[in-house]
Amino acid sequence: MLKSARFWIGLVISAVCLYFAFQGIQFDKLLDALIGIEWLWMLVATLVFFVSYAGRVFRWQLLFYPQRPRWNKTFYALNIGYFLSNLLPARLGDIIRAYLIGDIENVGKARALSTVVVERLSDGLVVVLLLAVTALFVPNIPVEARQGAISVAALGIGGVAFLLVLSFQKERGMNLLRRIIAPIPFLQSPRLWRALESLIDGFAILRSPREILGVALWSVFVWLTGGAIYWIVMRAMNLDASVAAAFLVMLVTSLVVVVPSSPGYIGVFHATTVFVLTSVFGWDKSIALSYAVVVHALTYILLIGLGIFSMWHEGLTYQKLQRMKDEG
Repeated sequence: MLKSARFWIGLVISAVCLYFAFQGIQFDKLLDALIGIEWLWMLVATLVFFVSYAGRVFRWQLLFYPQRPRWNKTFYALNIGYFLSNLLPARLGDIIRAYLIGDIENVGKARALSTVVVERLSDGLVVVLLLAVTALFVPNIPVEARQGAISVAALGIGGVAFLLVLSFQKERGMNLLRRIIAPIPFLQSPRLWRALESLIDGFAILRSPREILGVALWSVFVWLTGGAIYWIVMRAMNLDASVAAAFLVMLVTSLVVVVPSSPGYIGVFHATTVFVLTSVFGWDKSIALSYAVVVHALTYILLIGLGIFSMWHEGLTYQKLQRMKDEG
């Protein structure tokens, strides 16, 4: 990990973002906002977090159609994946959770990885669609931002359409890929092609209208309850803000954190939250940063706690997970 260029680039980006986030901050305002938190509202936010998180587990189960991994094992694998993504760069937790559920529930590794791909696509589509809706209630959003959201949505829909065609026309798609990469010797490995074929088979859910509808509904549920968490935290900090403000922060940060950063998106998340709340809603920068710290800490601590519990429950160590991935 320490030898990865992406890791060091991410740290630099996070450090720069933190620098700009803290520029001009009045620490007395920051501390007053943190001290004045109403913990009953934070408890409500925590309960909503677990409700939203359960939706993520149900959705991931559906993505294994026609198989159905056990809910508790899906829950533990998802916990461990998010836990490691918060500690390791490049979202390695997503890869490891796919290998873990594949090992526990006897699912092909490439098949499990395909569920993560479809999951991320569904998240991306819901985020940009909700962003377009949220923009209708926020008059200060630049026209360029609205156009960008529409472009990203179109790109996501195009990606789903491509996967759908590839799923229905696997043989033709495989033959086309073989012809395209024929001049590249190191891509002719039989193991690589078996993995790719298994990955395409994993898109089988795209051919089942009932299951894909379930995935779509759970995705909407996850992000709507996620926005509720952001708004409840605002209430906990006695901030008089609209629901649109909470959703805009959640949606924009969800898009921006694809930028390389330190594990847990520290810095990038905070700078983006401060930028949205100050530039669009006119918040005081110190208050905006205090909110960013609290909402990030809430989700970060809960995910770390779930991950530690799940690794203990399953008797796993990072070394065992890494070995499982290498053997796969």
